[in-house]
Amino acid sequence: MPEDVGSLVPGARVAAPFGSALATGLVVSLDPPPPPEGAVERDIVAALDDAPFLAERLVKVLVRAAAYYIVPPGELLRAAVPARLLGASEAVYVPTPHAVGAPLEGVAGEILSTLLEAGEARLAELAARAGRKGLASALKQLLADGLVRIRSENLRAASAPSDRAWVARPAPADHPAFQRAPKRRSLHAHLLALGRPVSSEELRLAGGSPAVLGALVKARLVSPVETERRADITRHVGGASQDRRPIPTAAQRVAIDAISESVRVHGSKEFLLDGVTGSGKTEVYLAALEAAREAGRRGILLVPEIALAPALVRRLVARFGDRVSLLHSGLSDGERAAEWERARRGEVDAVVGPRSAVFAPLPELGLIVLDEAHDAAYKQGESPRYDARAVARVRAHEEGATLVLGSATPSMEQERAAREGRLPRLVLPERPGARARATVEVVDLRKENPREGDHGRILLAARTAEILSECFERGEQAILLLNRRGFSPSLLCRACGEDFRCGNCSVARTYHRRRENLLCHYCGDDIRRPPACPKCGSDALQPIGFGTERLAERFEERFPGISYAVLDRDAAARRGGAAGVLMNFEAGRAQALLGTQMVAKGHDFPNATALAVLDADALLSFPDFRSAERTFQLVTQAAGRVGRGDRPGVVAVQTSRPDHEAIRAAVKQDHPSFADAELRFRKAFRYPPYTHLLLALFADVELPKAHHAAGAALAALASAEVAREIRILGPAPAPLERLKGLWRYHLVVKAERREAIAEAGRLLAALPDPPKLDVDPQNLL
Repeated sequence: MPEDVGSLVPGARVAAPFGSALATGLVVSLDPPPPPEGAVERDIVAALDDAPFLAERLVKVLVRAAAYYIVPPGELLRAAVPARLLGASEAVYVPTPHAVGAPLEGVAGEILSTLLEAGEARLAELAARAGRKGLASALKQLLADGLVRIRSENLRAASAPSDRAWVARPAPADHPAFQRAPKRRSLHAHLLALGRPVSSEELRLAGGSPAVLGALVKARLVSPVETERRADITRHVGGASQDRRPIPTAAQRVAIDAISESVRVHGSKEFLLDGVTGSGKTEVYLAALEAAREAGRRGILLVPEIALAPALVRRLVARFGDRVSLLHSGLSDGERAAEWERARRGEVDAVVGPRSAVFAPLPELGLIVLDEAHDAAYKQGESPRYDARAVARVRAHEEGATLVLGSATPSMEQERAAREGRLPRLVLPERPGARARATVEVVDLRKENPREGDHGRILLAARTAEILSECFERGEQAILLLNRRGFSPSLLCRACGEDFRCGNCSVARTYHRRRENLLCHYCGDDIRRPPACPKCGSDALQPIGFGTERLAERFEERFPGISYAVLDRDAAARRGGAAGVLMNFEAGRAQALLGTQMVAKGHDFPNATALAVLDADALLSFPDFRSAERTFQLVTQAAGRVGRGDRPGVVAVQTSRPDHEAIRAAVKQDHPSFADAELRFRKAFRYPPYTHLLLALFADVELPKAHHAAGAALAALASAEVAREIRILGPAPAPLERLKGLWRYHLVVKAERREAIAEAGRLLAALPDPPKLDVDPQNLL
């Protein structure tokens, strides 16, 4: 390490050359272990912080998570910290004493001569002299040979962005700047009355023109200041709400007292808040966060998807005001960096966000809450494939914080831990105010007559339509859940059978009528709907199946004049997004809400009294051992969206498998009986929570190569010492055999000890053709 770098501090950011650019890293230890075999080391060129950027406890969590999920620690760092804060100022290159007289030609020679003449240069200046062709490789070699170095003195870590604002100072009424200038006088008085820095946008809305402002600045009556940019939370969640403080029920009070006491004693403890839908779990969360604040501590509230929780976030803001920070991917880079820095400096009492908010750098962390803790969205789908629930558990242990897992339908892992006494269960058995849960009716699709042209499929059964009609006649609202977007899952040529399968993936493209296109929902490949079949020329192109677009069309036909809104991934991507759709429905501007499973997650609509689950069997056919659990959770959670006000709710569950245990239990909203049967199944076939899993995915543009790599992995595992403790399923083609142009094979490793899974993972990661590894996978597709 160069002498001019100075001393390093654990938790501080540092910069090192990566090719001709700079990479920012984090000091984990001043006595690190030897680097892995084959690793290339680079000297640190600058320490970017004089004090720790991340606290030691959070650094430990990142390192442990990286080891557990078998990924480089840098991947977890990038998932945890906004990209803007992992940058550095532009590199300045200077020659070393060894550069004098070095016999170099070509691009390297031009670089050295430029630096020797000017003494220093930035990348753009070197490119202007030596050209861009070959510049990066030549500069990389010069750095490696010690002929050039990056000057450390001027390197600084990037910071959150700031905005210019304006403040006024008092002035006498007869100040010369105000003579014959009423607009200056008015603007100055306005700024003075506000008594705080005012943004340029606020000035514009107040009628302040650049000329008037410039005159006041020139007269030194107004001065510019830099203010830290902040995210406008109300813009992201659709406004503010009132701070409702209902009197807790007896069960709520027990839960609040237990969690609050744990927060106050600074002990690491976990709770399962097992409350039926509508039982007031949110009020328990808010009260627990208040208890943390009163104890001088702070809290993190995690939600599966921030776009689906605007009402919850509004209640949090109403309770804590501007002492709340919002962290999610919908923020701009600058907003996210600013909110993250507010949290790091301890300027907020609570952070709310989806899974990545589990890394929020709050000092004095006392509480972590996971709302809808059963939801698979807490598991990251791409590398680093961490599970926020597991990370939250480790972080709570490191910080001496309390962890609360809230759900009406706990996962089987949570259920087993609670039954065995490892996870204390706090129960909210009823809705406040003696409001009964919705009545659930099974609508057996086997007894329905399909509509002509629907190929035997049923979209709206007669009884379902009757329940909805009665709801609309009473002036109440209804929710319709169909877990497929688009118009239909496929478009079929009736003449030759062409189904417009994606050229990159082994799935049919979904037909979207609104845009008249065929879209692959896995790789995004998009083609226009042709007027005729490209294979046989027939114009007999038939949409097969139902999606939310087709549901909207049928809804208009069956319920003319009833206003509705659609909530699916397509709607969420449009201006206003999911929060806008939910706000419209909550305000009564739509009488019906049609959508995918997004309509079933955590919403509170007091005027919604009817709900229809139109294809309750959809998830049961998935080749995944969790399919029954997810079906039960979806139907139960959906049923909990209605009947939350003063009027009773009714739910129609359309199914062709009314005797399936998941459907029967969901209709009764009976989680204990479902868990009894599901845990027996999992134990008999050795699936989680009775074993641990590792999914290894081998992908290649050529099928034989993917097959060969999977076979080599099987052989390596079978001959290793760990083979005595593991069971290997596969290798076999993945259920979705081809995605994004890659052929996919996978194998699944089962083991009763986590250590055996870790050992198998390390072995697979060290192979010449290593697979993508997913520890504790939530999806086996």
